[in-house]
Amino acid sequence: MITTVTLNPMLDKTVHISRLERGTIHRASRMDLVVGGKGVNVSREARMLGADTIATGFFGGPVGDFLEKLLREEGIAHDFIRVNGMTREGITYLEESGTWTAVFEPPHDVTADEADLLVARCSRLLEDSSWIVCSGSSPAPAADEVFAAIIRRARELGVPSVLDSYGEVFRKALRAGPTLVQCNRQEAAKSLELAVESEREIRLALDTMLAHGAAYAVLTDGAGPVYASIGEVAWKIFPPRVVTVNPTGSGDTMVAATLTRFLEDAPCEEALQFGVAAGAANAARWDVASVPESAIAHLLQKVVLQRL
Repeated sequence: MITTVTLNPMLDKTVHISRLERGTIHRASRMDLVVGGKGVNVSREARMLGADTIATGFFGGPVGDFLEKLLREEGIAHDFIRVNGMTREGITYLEESGTWTAVFEPPHDVTADEADLLVARCSRLLEDSSWIVCSGSSPAPAADEVFAAIIRRARELGVPSVLDSYGEVFRKALRAGPTLVQCNRQEAAKSLELAVESEREIRLALDTMLAHGAAYAVLTDGAGPVYASIGEVAWKIFPPRVVTVNPTGSGDTMVAATLTRFLEDAPCEEALQFGVAAGAANAARWDVASVPESAIAHLLQKVVLQRL
């Protein structure tokens, strides 16, 4: 089972309008509601690809109640900690031209006791987990240590872990020694306080992540090449060209798809190739982390792996 942890989820609203104009009233033609958050996206795509998964994290207030209802309707197993704060909402205004504008509310607060409850919940879930995925941002300083504590506990139990985050929560969790570290180049540059422009600098960033005990380090760059290190072996992976519709969640889709191949004991490079194809397939559609395996298979042979 793939367990995912989302510290800062969101009620994601997409409002469909003809054209966004400032200072006026708009009449929407449709509104879509979905549970947002990087870990939830990983669970959504893992389930799409046939893997057993459960999502956990923090939910608060009536918005949290509604998010649980949406997860039940979607069929995504979940076990969230309830907090006193209100889970945030985000609104994306999608115009007929395809242009979109997003506004995210600030996150809710988290207390130290609530953070401890989530770590304890994850310790229990780890007993039945094949992988645990810690991804996304932290909503409050009291939650900044949660990913690190979960990853340390996973190491104690021999359960492999994924870290996909940034900032202080990333730095703390990286020191705990996750199995697989993934982030985009811009976030890596800020989180590691390194220049990540040239190929030499990229290799240094990957080596820095591996030095903390990770077995795999991955740097993404939107539609650009993905760089990955597996021990002493490094790869430059070229994703297939697609018409980008919505890049949101492509990294999460890549994580989910890669893990499903790991669960089938596929070689590392094949798992990464499948993951990169999945990320590209996600960018080519509007719905986030909902890519069927047939769409991934269509792009798989167009992914080019170059050993560095």
